[in-house]
Amino acid sequence: MFQKIKNWLAKIQNSSESIKRRYLIIFTAISMVLVVSLWLIYTNSMTQYANQQLANQNSEVKFWQIFKNGLKIVGGLIKENIQNIISQIFQSKTITIK
Repeated sequence: MFQKIKNWLAKIQNSSESIKRRYLIIFTAISMVLVVSLWLIYTNSMTQYANQQLANQNSEVKFWQIFKNGLKIVGGLIKENIQNIISQIFQSKTITIK
């Protein structure tokens, strides 16, 4: 078996440049198809695994959780605005006369 492969490779090595180029293109295409197909299989299996993990988790969000988060955000914004207004009130005022 190995002797047949060795003879075949020796035949390719001793052939013309156009035949070597043809074999190069053929084997490059085959290896590219093999690598891309293995990559697609791996990616597909990982997405299926991720989908199963998401399905197993309880992703139901309750109304009160959303309402509480919204109140925290709005309360924080109101607090910031009030602090800005108070800081503007107590700033020293300067008048420039020309």
